[in-house]
Amino acid sequence: MNTNIEALINSYQENGYALLPEVINELPDFEALIDQDTEKVYEKDECTLRSIYGFQNNSTFIKWLKSCSIIKEITQTLLGEQVYLHQTKVNLKNQNESSVWPYHRDFPFWKVFDHFPDNQFLNVVVYLDDVFEGSGELKVIPKSHNHFLAREAQDEQIDYSLEGSASSDLLFSFSSDELEMFGSTYGIESTIGRKGSLLIFNTNLIHGSGNSSIDYSRKIMILTFNSCSNIPVDQSKRPNYLCNINRTPITW
Repeated sequence: MNTNIEALINSYQENGYALLPEVINELPDFEALIDQDTEKVYEKDECTLRSIYGFQNNSTFIKWLKSCSIIKEITQTLLGEQVYLHQTKVNLKNQNESSVWPYHRDFPFWKVFDHFPDNQFLNVVVYLDDVFEGSGELKVIPKSHNHFLAREAQDEQIDYSLEGSASSDLLFSFSSDELEMFGSTYGIESTIGRKGSLLIFNTNLIHGSGNSSIDYSRKIMILTFNSCSNIPVDQSKRPNYLCNINRTPITW
């Protein structure tokens, strides 16, 4: 195994995330990927772009993905089997107060709303721009993927809403007291890096981001892979761009 990849895997397993600086030389032109299958989500002002979902059915995007041998190696090493893309999106940052993503875990969305039994998911984040302090950078709580609150066992009772899946009014988020407890135990780290960097994180890792000091100061593409053997036990009510129903394995 590549020594850089090995160090990345070790960090991922211990801390729940890892960052590999500037390893993607050719980045996708996400604006050219926007088509009839993609879905735009706006901030509360209903005109400022927040996210674009649903690149997984775009042949140009898939061609680019298959050219990224490092992503193939990471997914195969960590998940150990064939994978497919459960969700793809680009998150943008601006100065709107609603540009925040409250601290949360991702897996509860896929367990509660999409009915997947196990966390066999992996988030791979591609930095389409430089990500710097004050740009709405993603912040993570190391090791929180192994620490759960007793009240989280009640998450199964949360009702689905589209707004709660993609807006600043995010479901499964944490209170300020809970975040203070997690932060004092594990700390909070910023995942800053240059364009072309790659971030991987466990979908149970607590993470979030604030708004930016500059409009559209950074774009990141988040690719969520799932093991093909991790089959949902019921049908999701969420749209296909949030929960991909095409679970055909990626043929690298």
